Amino acid sequence: MRHLTVLLIGVTLLVCACGYHVPGRGNALPEDIQTVFVEPFQNRTTEPFLETPLTNEVRDQFSRRRTVEVVASADLADAILTGTIVSYRVGTVSYDRNDDITEYRVTMIVDAALTRANGEEVIWQGSVSWKEEFYANDDRAQQDYNETLAQEDLHRRLAQELYNSLTDNF
Repeated sequence: MRHLTVLLIGVTLLVCACGYHVPGRGNALPEDIQTVFVEPFQNRTTEPFLETPLTNEVRDQFSRRRTVEVVASADLADAILTGTIVSYRVGTVSYDRNDDITEYRVTMIVDAALTRANGEEVIWQGSVSWKEEFYANDDRAQQDYNETLAQEDLHRRLAQELYNSLTDNF
């Protein structure tokens, strides 16, 4: 029994010391970065209207988490976040027994950078991606609606991934 107790304590200490933490709870940003301006994201894809909802979701992520304040102007910011949607693809995921498409997967990739407002230092630079599935439908309007819902989830998850990448020490 004593060996089991020692083993349990050892395993607990090991797990606690491994550096694991909940994503989005870290703060890898320099201490002097208190305000950030999120520039409107650029869309380098052929799919229209992706940039505004993504920009809004990224701003919302910073506002909800309160690690830094989102400001309305680059003049008021310690750092500026820029981003570009570099890829948006819709591919087939599954077919039914009649070889008709039943489900699609949409994938988006975003490149982003956080720089000091004076432009002298890149604090973070990277790429994030996410995938969402949506059902096919014989009614084109319904299928477009399904894709729109998938895009909403995609924007939200990409914004979370971007925020986590910026603030976590992974």
